[in-house]
Formats: sequence, structure tokens, C-alpha cells
Amino acid sequence: MRVARVACSARPLLFGLGLCAVALAAACGRSRGNLASHLAPTQDLAGATGQARCGVAKSHDRPLIIEWPSAERGALESQVLRGDHLVVVRYEGCEMEVLRRCHARGRYAFSGVQQKVDNSSIRSADELYAKIPLGAARLEAELERHGALSLAMTYVGAYEAEGGGLIEALDADALEGRCDGATHVVTNLSVGAFKLTSASGAGVKAGAEVGLPGGVGEGAGGGVSSTHARGFRRSDGDPAACSGYSDNRPPEGCGALLRIEVEAISPSEGTQRGEKDAERSAKGRCPRGSVEVEGGIFTPSSSGEWGSWGGNQSVDGLCIGIHEVTVAEYSRCARAGACSQAPTTVDWAEISDAEREQRSGLCNGSKTGRRKHPVNCVSWHQAESYCRAQGGRLPTEAEWEWAARGGDQQRSYAWGEDDPDPELVNACGRECSKNENLFDRRDGHHGTAKVGSYRRGRGRWYLEDLAGNVWEWTQSGDADERVLRGGSFWSIDDEELRVGGREAVELRDRRADIGFRCVWEPTQAP
Repeated sequence: MRVARVACSARPLLFGLGLCAVALAAACGRSRGNLASHLAPTQDLAGATGQARCGVAKSHDRPLIIEWPSAERGALESQVLRGDHLVVVRYEGCEMEVLRRCHARGRYAFSGVQQKVDNSSIRSADELYAKIPLGAARLEAELERHGALSLAMTYVGAYEAEGGGLIEALDADALEGRCDGATHVVTNLSVGAFKLTSASGAGVKAGAEVGLPGGVGEGAGGGVSSTHARGFRRSDGDPAACSGYSDNRPPEGCGALLRIEVEAISPSEGTQRGEKDAERSAKGRCPRGSVEVEGGIFTPSSSGEWGSWGGNQSVDGLCIGIHEVTVAEYSRCARAGACSQAPTTVDWAEISDAEREQRSGLCNGSKTGRRKHPVNCVSWHQAESYCRAQGGRLPTEAEWEWAARGGDQQRSYAWGEDDPDPELVNACGRECSKNENLFDRRDGHHGTAKVGSYRRGRGRWYLEDLAGNVWEWTQSGDADERVLRGGSFWSIDDEELRVGGREAVELRDRRADIGFRCVWEPTQAP
């Protein structure tokens, strides 16, 4: 079998720094990125007003904290500087509280990058609550008074959680102290400088605020003063001081806290899915974390320029992973010595140095803050070795498509017949390109998303992310290539996300938009 090869390097460079270089603070270390890409997508808060919007809003896992009260910012900063534990918070809707007597095992280390600058605007209350949930209620009057707010941010690095128990599990066993009400652990804190003003640009002298050395306390200040005539201004850190590069601490005057990333403690990622998983596992036929899919016969879907790939296909019953293999799962295998370490760079034939630099920032590697994201940048042999170490294997192309189409339901997409949108799939929206994209809205993720983030996009049998997020390796192919299925966060073509979407790449290729899931043979119940 020969399938047309689509080289990653052929992707337009419009994905360059705006998309591939992603990832700003939230668990990206030296990744290159665009700050605005990490502003949460606007939620549908129609019917809710004022602080009531916080009861409707989802607690974002990467909230901006530029309008967070000084006392809480100070508590957060002092705990980070102690360096002997990770910060635990109570976080619900638009409110967050640092639990000063509760800690998680681990520590933070600073990782610097060359400064990144981004400007954005906020023109509606929905945007305000989606982008700056912490403190949005206090800004709502300013937005109404001035009509729009402008946000300029300069990013120079992040304090990232490393080691500790987070890579294994975030549950009560990972916490120490008085932790009643704890909901999340802070895993990343991006730093730099910011200025939030009325869109007219009018500003006033700002007051001071406590903070990290060279950061909030020594920046331009965090006070607020506004009138309709004078405008509105909130700022912290000095952008002029952000040009210096340091790998172990922020430059003097450019250490304001901009955004944090949090991980939920004992998250409930779909009660129904968990119940189904437990029910099937209890029968003893499928490994934990997989579901049983009955077999059948089907005619493969056509897929755009690649066309149909064969006649009727027969598939036996199988167990398939509910989600793509995660960073945490792969890391456990690597620590046990059964798998090689997850790569932190991309590679394929004829890749340029610029492409390698840009796109390697999207590799999740073994980053603590990405433990629930799919492991990516792995070659076919690494993916196959992982599955074999778990007693399984990679799926064939026929098995993958049978599961994606919902078996005899013959779905066009894993979720059904609706056209792709940011509520269904992690693909290429406005966050990766303004000129060429699949949908003209942001889906909230520049690169990978946590597995299971798109609940409405689930397939039959509660299968997650069969479209988008990352392409998935299969067994099918020829001597030098293997077929990928499912599309990815870079997909701008609807055909890639359909159940017949496919691409073939070389066995050795390692790309940020490639991951995998495993399958197993069902066993007889005892």
C-alpha cells in the first residue's frame, strides 16, 4: 500500500511563531509563543449579569491574574519564592484563594525566554469574564464606561513546577497541611510586564504593589484610577526592563505575575465516562482506561485527495484506549525502563533549523504541567514500544476507523454529523491563523489540549479526541511509512477531521501534532 506523503514542512509558515512557537508560560519552558493565544475563548454567558457570570463561567486552567487582589498576589509570590513546595488554591468560577497552610510536594524552577510582546483588546463583558476571570467583576464598570480595554503584555519566562507527586496523580495524598476546600495546585506562573488601559490609551499614574524581586513590587505599579475623562490604567513591571535574558530569574523590573496554570485535584473528568470505564473493566475483558468495541464489517470512508484505501474491511472486537496516551502515562513507562524518554524536539527529513526551533516548543516531553496532555513528538517505534509494554499494540487503520465511525453507526465525524467548531474539537481556529483556519473562532489551545477537554466531541463508547488534538499512529503502511488518523490541532481542512481523514509519514518522523493510543485483544471474563 502506498499513501501520498504530506510533509509537515510543507505547512505554511503562517503557523510559525504565531502557532508553532506557542505556549507561553503554561508549562512550556523555553517555548516560543503568542500571549493572546492563551486568553480563554469567550464563553456563552448570555442571561448572566455582574458577579452572577462567575457562577456560569468555567474555572479556566490558565487564568490571567493581572486584576487579582494584592493580598492574594502577595501570598502567591511569597510561597513561590520559598521554593520548598507547590502552591495550593481554592478556585471556583471567578474566585481564587491561596491556601497558605496547604502545600503540594514539589518545587518551582524559573525558565526564561527571549521577550515576547502581545497586544489585545476586550470589547464585551463576555470577553472580559473569559479572558480575565479573576477580578472581572471589578473591571466590568470600567469596560462599560470606556467601551473597550486594551491589554499589552511582555512575557519573559515562567516558574514551572518540577518533580514531586504531580506527575503521578493530583489527589489528597499529594497534599500536606490544612487543605480543606483545596481544588487546584499551581503548576506554572508566567512573568513579565503588562499594561491594561482604556482603549483610548489615556492613563494615570499607578500605585505600587508587593511582588517578586524585580517584579510586581518594583514594576510600574498596580494601582487603579480612572474617570471617563482621564481613562483607566493598570500596569505592573517595566517593558523597557524586559529585554535582558536570564535563565534562572526574571530581569530586574520585569517579574510581574501575568498568568498561572493550575491542575485540578482529584478531577472528575466525566462521571459517565468513568462509570462506563469501571463497568467494562470490572468484567475483566479490557484493561483499565479502555473500552470494548464490538467488531463488524464496513466500507472505508473516502478522504479527499487520498481517496478510498480498500474494499470492505472486517474488524474483530477489540479494547481501545479511551483517550490518547498522556504525558504522565508515557513518563511512568520511561521511568520503569520499558520505554525511551519522550523527545523534546521534532524531526523529519529536510527539516530546517528554523522549523525545528519553532515547532519543538510544542513538544510536551515529560513536563509536569502537561501531564494530562497527549504525549507527542514520538516516532512510530516509540509509540509501538509503549503499547507493547502495556500488553497491547497500535491499532490497524481499519480498527481505528471502525471505532471513530461508531461501528455500524457510520458517523461522518467521531461525534456525529455536526460541522467542526471550537466546542467539538481542538483544530486550527483563530488561535493559530487569522487568514487560513478551519473555523473563525478560538478553540482555546495553541497546541495540544488535555485529553478529554472537548466533551461534546466525544465519540461512541465515550472515546475522546478521535478528531483533532494530535494525529494518531497506526500499524498500517508500508516498509518506510505508517498511516496517521484523526487530524490534529493544526488541521485547517475539514477532511482531516472526518473519520476517513488520513496521512502517511515516515516511521522516524517526530512531530508536535502526532501522538497515539493503544488497543488490546479482549480477554474472557473469569
